[in-house]
Amino acid sequence: MDPYYHLLITRQVADAGGLLAYEAWEYAPVGRPHLYPPALHLLLAAVLKLTGSPLVTMRLASALLLPALLLSLLIVMRRLLAHPTALACLLCAMVPLSFHLHASSRLAATLGLLELLWLVDALAHRRPLAAGLLIALMCYTHLGLPWIALAMMGIAAALRAVHWQELARASWGFALALPWWWHVVSHRSILRPFPRLENTMIELMPLLCVVAVIGAWRCWRLKGPWRWLIAGGLSFMLLAPHYTFRWLSGEGMLAIVLLAGVGMDWAAQQLVRVFGLRLRPAAMNMLLFVLLTVSPALIQTPTGWRWAWGSGSPLHLVGVPSAAWRQLEVGLYSPPIERVVRTVAAQSQPGEILWSNASYALGFIAALAHRPMSSAMLTEVGPVHAFDPIRAAHLIVWFKTQPVPGMPPLALLESQYPLTRIAEDDVAIVFRQAGERERAQAPRGVLPLATAWALLGLVMGGIIWDLSRHTPGMPV
Repeated sequence: MDPYYHLLITRQVADAGGLLAYEAWEYAPVGRPHLYPPALHLLLAAVLKLTGSPLVTMRLASALLLPALLLSLLIVMRRLLAHPTALACLLCAMVPLSFHLHASSRLAATLGLLELLWLVDALAHRRPLAAGLLIALMCYTHLGLPWIALAMMGIAAALRAVHWQELARASWGFALALPWWWHVVSHRSILRPFPRLENTMIELMPLLCVVAVIGAWRCWRLKGPWRWLIAGGLSFMLLAPHYTFRWLSGEGMLAIVLLAGVGMDWAAQQLVRVFGLRLRPAAMNMLLFVLLTVSPALIQTPTGWRWAWGSGSPLHLVGVPSAAWRQLEVGLYSPPIERVVRTVAAQSQPGEILWSNASYALGFIAALAHRPMSSAMLTEVGPVHAFDPIRAAHLIVWFKTQPVPGMPPLALLESQYPLTRIAEDDVAIVFRQAGERERAQAPRGVLPLATAWALLGLVMGGIIWDLSRHTPGMPV
């Protein structure tokens, strides 16, 4: 569902013609300060302008970010370590299905991971311009990853993977992020991170974890830039208390697969040497990759832990998904949902507000129908003041699903509010609420899109130039 939150924000950015400081289309008509970093929505607004299609925009973003992350992983590890190890890291990154699902849907986090990889490259190759710009860009991309990057940099310096002087030379990037962090801190009273329901769906591949432990031991012994990977593994532990899924199966999996790549490459070399095999280590890495792919996974579901075979991403991609993941094999944009979107768009006017018994599903409808909602998808940020979200809505979309905790039953809803059924099918009932109601405010931009795109272009250009230049006597 996350891409549809980003689509809802992107459509507001496009309507406003600029970046948002206040979000008018969630918790409408009250609204709330917009505390989600703007870089992803700025990029999506550009894609939306080019394609003209909200759905194509999100499909492109979901399809392209994961390959971009894997390609960056390969290039950065090759520049940082060595070609055989980089290939092994890439192979390990291609194993866990949960990592792929997460990277394809948590778009801002994936973009932040991509920036984190290049930040390591910039610091390792003493590129203070690129490093500072990447620090700033990460702050404008994700709320959590900059803190992980800061911890990673400090641990790397303590492990002597990088000099403190290099970190000091790059620290100017935090100054560029001060306007954004001032905006966030000034509204900290309504920002409330909390454990998420996704923590009941964790995938662990024991064999991959064993290989990662071997890789951590190997990185400790090799020292130097290898210890960046240890720093990454330790820094992502910041996710453990509240975001366990993201630590073990989401963003934190990046550190695990990098360490596993080092361990797998070392194991491949040892197997070739000890058994006198007439194979190149790269070929042995491919065999170990197959072994990791078919190895069992330990998966936590709402009903408990269980083993699953055939859970590897390559098996999933060729059409043999594990039963443990089939509940995720759902095409969200389906004909029944398309009918609900058409009904909502036809039965409402621009600015009229929606409410539903399932707020995340409503966000999907609101984003595609281009309508505001009185509930929210990103519930970590509350409304600017309390209000009755049901009474504020012009249309009610009641999904025929299992009872949602905290939601009133349908009979009580119909008895307490002046509702008229205007459409019904096997997915949802759509009601119109009688009486005059305030419409949502039009989104307002605080920085014109043309200016924001120009600034983003300058930042990306500076990063590319600094990373691509060659300093004599230094590796490229």
